[in-house]
Amino acid sequence: MRNKLNDLTNAEWLYWTSTIYETSFPPDATHHLRKAHGAMKPPELMAEIVRFFTKKGELVLDPFAGVGGTLLGAAMVRREALGFELNPRWVEIYRRIQREFVLDGHRLVKKGEAPGGREIPGKMVLGDCLELMAALQPGSVAAIVTDPPYGVAHGPTGFKAETNFAMINAEEKKDFGNAASLEEYLGLIKRFGREAYRLLPEGRYLVMLVGDRFADGEYVPLGYMVANALREVGFKFKGLRLWWNKATQRPLKPYAVGKVFVPNITHQNILILRK
Repeated sequence: MRNKLNDLTNAEWLYWTSTIYETSFPPDATHHLRKAHGAMKPPELMAEIVRFFTKKGELVLDPFAGVGGTLLGAAMVRREALGFELNPRWVEIYRRIQREFVLDGHRLVKKGEAPGGREIPGKMVLGDCLELMAALQPGSVAAIVTDPPYGVAHGPTGFKAETNFAMINAEEKKDFGNAASLEEYLGLIKRFGREAYRLLPEGRYLVMLVGDRFADGEYVPLGYMVANALREVGFKFKGLRLWWNKATQRPLKPYAVGKVFVPNITHQNILILRK
């Protein structure tokens, strides 16, 4: 039977259906620039996701593009890519990577280190994703692959130096991460979902990386909540993969040791939704 979704072999397809997704991607040549963003993802990870949900030459959209991990991953596997980003700082970092790096096969290397290296073609547009998505034609993107803000009040509590929380525009009202409440955040996710649904052809996929949270003494299953909000606008929730990258795993923190159970959340949810 002809593979209608991607260019993978049956064995490659089967491997990718495991719900446990352990990777070991070391920092790449662009990491020193991209690490300014506190929630950037390995381009190799995004390349694997894009490779599964598209064929070569198809267009991938990332409406919360950050420093361009999805666009870089799409370039690695020869897909077209379009990204929207609200923060000009992140857009400039991505454009600097485009100016200073090329692809040598699937590797990102400095220009001059790989004569004949491929340019990074993905386009990044500065602006509000809801407005920019509304300007696109229905059914015009083959897949939407993205890593949105993870709810409200996403900042350091207790261990302020444990990670880089530079990921949200503190004064930007249009940033989903500045929603005043979880209910408002999920309302924004629904607005986003309606635009995403319109842009995808029938049968194609929206893939979102969403981390769960621990807030006010309680585990918040944000991945499930986001998936359910998207179900309410018409998507089918097809499943998830629990991802962690052991190469960059931070040490476990002694949260409430000897008192109560508090989890070290070491995974992220890759939510897979289908129109």
